[in-house]
Amino acid sequence: MNNRAGQDDGVSPSGGPVFRAPPVVLASIGVLVAIHAGLWLAGEDWRIWAVRAFAFIPIRLSSAPYSMIQGSQYWSFLSYALLHWDAVHLLFNNLGLLIFGSVTARRLGAGRFLLLMVLATASGALTSLIVHWGEASQLVGASGAVSGIMAAALPVMFGRGMRWGRAYTADLDYVQVLSPADLLRNRSAVMFALVWIAITLYSGATGWTGAGYMEEASIAWEAHLGGFIAGLVGFYILDRRGMRGRVKRDSVTPR
Repeated sequence: MNNRAGQDDGVSPSGGPVFRAPPVVLASIGVLVAIHAGLWLAGEDWRIWAVRAFAFIPIRLSSAPYSMIQGSQYWSFLSYALLHWDAVHLLFNNLGLLIFGSVTARRLGAGRFLLLMVLATASGALTSLIVHWGEASQLVGASGAVSGIMAAALPVMFGRGMRWGRAYTADLDYVQVLSPADLLRNRSAVMFALVWIAITLYSGATGWTGAGYMEEASIAWEAHLGGFIAGLVGFYILDRRGMRGRVKRDSVTPR
């Protein structure tokens, strides 16, 4: 992605500070912080209403009787990502969004970055629905989206030509991203993913990141994994420039 394209799609061009997150990433973090702070200031009644209106609750899509706001069973496939259980939960998700979202946004651009977040968010809810069908558990938080963004960053982070000194200040179209087969053969990438899965399962079971199984709200490991899979698959679909780049490079006769 050249500098002009970065300016057009909301991703900052190269140069400047050592670390500068793309505007789309900072805006996403700002929205999450503003919503959480607003609900905290509004008081408990508003927080209870927000969970009832926007949390993803699997039982609402079953035939079991459950009091709900009509339509919330559909829009909550996405809206649950806007709510967070506490400040620790919000902090962890925003850190992940800042670190991995910066890499992914610099590769995909703002529009496709947001589309990837939507796909990962919906996939996290769908996976939770399958695992917790008919249950009244309340799913909140952007963990599914962040997991998808992190998965999408892997082919870039471990791609050929990746220069970490420019990872957070420059566009990343110069990186030859790993193909799915190469990703599976890359030991560093696989180890990174396995460690993340282990941490996800541990935090989901214990609440270590403020995102465990709770009586009133939860971020489940299955939502993380659902978002991860959607993010990885979605990246290869959305990164059309990377696919063309691989074909072009592969067509050059080696010297």
